[in-house]
This record gives sequence, C-alpha cells and structure tokens, in this order.
Amino acid sequence: MTETDQYEDIKSEFWNPEKENDSVSGIYLSSQDGVGENKSMVYNLEQPDGKVISVWGSVVIDSKMKLVKIGEDIRVVFLGLEKPEKGREYKNYKIQKKKTTS
Repeated sequence: MTETDQYEDIKSEFWNPEKENDSVSGIYLSSQDGVGENKSMVYNLEQPDGKVISVWGSVVIDSKMKLVKIGEDIRVVFLGLEKPEKGREYKNYKIQKKKTTS
C-alpha cells in the first residue's frame, strides 16, 4: 500500500433547505469565517457515514451557533421564511443540541 492509498478525499456538500422543517444534523466539526463573496460563516457537520455537510451562516444561524461547542451533536432546522412588521423577509432556523443521557 502506497502512502497515497492510506488517505481518502474529504467530501463536503452544502445543505440547502427547500421547505419548512428540512433539517441536517451531525457532529459540529469546525467553522470558517469570511467565505464566499458575502464573507459569510460556514459551519461543518460530520454525518455518521463520515460525510461532511456544510451550512452557510446567516444572522440567525450565527447568533445561535455561538452557543454550540465543537464536538457537540446538533441539528439545524429550517423554520421557513419570516416577515417582521418592519424590515425584510428572512430565513428562520432553530439549532438543537442532542440531549445527553445520564
């Protein structure tokens, strides 16, 4: 076995929710700041099969992810579009942590 055979490529894809209650879950691996043309945050979640799903940050997601620690098992749920009385429409999300058993 050559050194190259000892490694496999890391595969990542971006989560793109399409309807209310679409969700993605996994172990929170890492985040990157300043990604893309909008200089957004990206959060990386590892799936049970080892695949990495990336979630684009937003004002809503970024504020909630400040309460999550690397290594926690989380779920991101798309709640749909919200239209406040003042301001513009935005995508709303909830972040959930997996409960620990004692």
